[in-house]
Amino acid sequence: MFKEVNLTTEESARWIKFHENIYKEDERMANKVLTDSPRWSIIMAYYAMHNISKLYLAKIHNIKVSGQDVHAQTLFFISKYAKQDAKKIIPLLEKAKQEYDAITSSSVWVIPRLLSKGRDERTKTQYYDIVKAEKSKMELMQAAQYFMDNFMKPYIKIMGGLL
Repeated sequence: MFKEVNLTTEESARWIKFHENIYKEDERMANKVLTDSPRWSIIMAYYAMHNISKLYLAKIHNIKVSGQDVHAQTLFFISKYAKQDAKKIIPLLEKAKQEYDAITSSSVWVIPRLLSKGRDERTKTQYYDIVKAEKSKMELMQAAQYFMDNFMKPYIKIMGGLL
């Protein structure tokens, strides 16, 4: 569906360093803005997931994901490589399952499902969602905290274990 683009030797170190920094910044900001802006907290949490995915694809598989349909491309390649890296992912999933109740499957497909759910939540949150618009700030904060605890944190922990 999407064509793989390999990083050149010249851009590899810069690309990897950028994504190492940016996913951590996104994660920090998601936590920082939780009380002031739960909506942006979810958006930043998703971008932390997205950027660590791009880091994994670059660092482990030398793939550069950018340009048009970057979110769909990232999900496509994560799905492809999660399957190939199953032997590495399954022990990480088992460990994460003990720590996070949200992960109930030992299937490697939980990786793309978490990223896909993150993208869906970010889209609903970033663009007008009538249900979210009618919720109180406290309800939005609880939803954002739930998303970070049950999607962002497990995903980053698993992906970090692959790096």
